Amino acid sequence: MRSQDIFEQQIRSLVNLTQRWHATGGADKALEVRVRDFVSMELLGRGNADVIARALGELNDAEADRLSAMVNHCSQTFYRTDAVWNAFAVPVAVRWHMQRHRLYIAKGGGNEYLKELAAGIRQCVGAQVVMLDRSIYCAKALYMADARKLHDHLQNLVLGPQRFTAALPTMALRSASEPPWRMVYFLGVEVTGKNAQRRLHDPGVRDALQSYLHLGAEALTMPKTSTFDLGAHGDTVCHHPLYLQEAIRLGEKALRGYRLRQLLEEIAKVEKSVTLYYAFNSLGYSFDLLLYCRLAVY
Repeated sequence: MRSQDIFEQQIRSLVNLTQRWHATGGADKALEVRVRDFVSMELLGRGNADVIARALGELNDAEADRLSAMVNHCSQTFYRTDAVWNAFAVPVAVRWHMQRHRLYIAKGGGNEYLKELAAGIRQCVGAQVVMLDRSIYCAKALYMADARKLHDHLQNLVLGPQRFTAALPTMALRSASEPPWRMVYFLGVEVTGKNAQRRLHDPGVRDALQSYLHLGAEALTMPKTSTFDLGAHGDTVCHHPLYLQEAIRLGEKALRGYRLRQLLEEIAKVEKSVTLYYAFNSLGYSFDLLLYCRLAVY
């Protein structure tokens, strides 16, 4: 059989499985597992989404939405033989300033604080293992990481460094030419049983995690090599850990809020009355914001 024939057969197989699963309203667990295993094999085994992309084009909107949701799931949740690895992230917002014009650079967090935070997360969600990477990452690097590279990175966390695995690109916090507010992410992995539920988004778990969030901030501000010993000062806010894509959405939304609030605070120093106008930009899938006020010119 020609390779093109095999490719077309794989497309038809995925389309058929998805349509049958969708016809049950997603209730057929056996079909769900078959679709999940198919998608995981494409993302991890082959390392590309060519079959998935073609299949999406042959499904109706509702069926394509269901398959897309499975692709997103399999891009951050990995099913091993005896366990499930869930990628998650801890967003930390920082607004740091320097004294005496000292320069700083921070590339990661304190290991002791991150270990304590990981232990708190494991206790709250009831996972077998929870581990956090010491490096810090930007939203783009985590969002753009393909499933295979992310899986290999989590494998390095759980099992130790493996040969021939490329590392995810990290970031650094620097003192020069940076925006007032920045958002960094600690990447983690939650190891659970095959049938365990993902619980980081549960309200009860979020309430329980509240008492551990200070550790995420202290991981950046309290280590012995902390830039705060060099004269840095400012705000460091640790947000709730969430599964990877949800954490990125939360972190970037919060970042826009921090920056907008700071802008309004600066305007309010010279002008008490500020009017906000906004419009939805359908092409950019974003909001265009207009601030109106009267500023005296001297």
